Amino acid sequence: MKKLFTLVLCCFSLASFSQVLIKETNVNIEGAKNGFEIEIPYADKKTVEKELKDLFKSWKGSFSEKKDVMKADDCKDKDMGENTFDVYGTVVQDGDKGSKALVAIDLGGAYLNSKDHSNQFKVMEQELKIWGIKTATIYVEDMERQEEKVLDDKKKELEDLEKDQKKKEEEIEDYKKRIEENEKAIEQSKKDQETKKEEIKTQEGVLNEVIKKKEGIK
Repeated sequence: MKKLFTLVLCCFSLASFSQVLIKETNVNIEGAKNGFEIEIPYADKKTVEKELKDLFKSWKGSFSEKKDVMKADDCKDKDMGENTFDVYGTVVQDGDKGSKALVAIDLGGAYLNSKDHSNQFKVMEQELKIWGIKTATIYVEDMERQEEKVLDDKKKELEDLEKDQKKKEEEIEDYKKRIEENEKAIEQSKKDQETKKEEIKTQEGVLNEVIKKKEGIK
């Protein structure tokens, strides 16, 4: 039961950790401003900054960047209404959890907030939620590709090891066959040597007879 509870707790923690969370709060972007804090699980600061920059540029405003602060003036988003808005953003690393994107939207005299701009707030909150999910997914998919490459490399290494083993096993079988053939050849050679020794002994006898004949000539 204790193990089951621990497993459920781990699954719950992982599910919570992998969620894109958005909350309304004061964000510190060139001073305190009412805005959004978006928690992007897993993703590093570099990835989130790139995706946030793309998001700002998609609103067709005048984009600029100074140090860690992004800004886009006179942005347009039909779901936010006819009026333009200015948007500010920055990204901070959130330890091993991922990153946080801080976004504030100036509607022209007031920063977007849930109390005074309920409908527009919900629209932007939803857009940022979708963007956050996309950003986290992009990062994890990149991780997936990297880990797949590592896996493919290891599979290739295993394949090479298996091929090398097979080659050596074939060499061993070849050596065994050659050893067997050589052993048979050696056995035959021994028999041939014995036969040859008998032939030599016989020939020596023949030679001795010839020598005797030669010595007997007077």
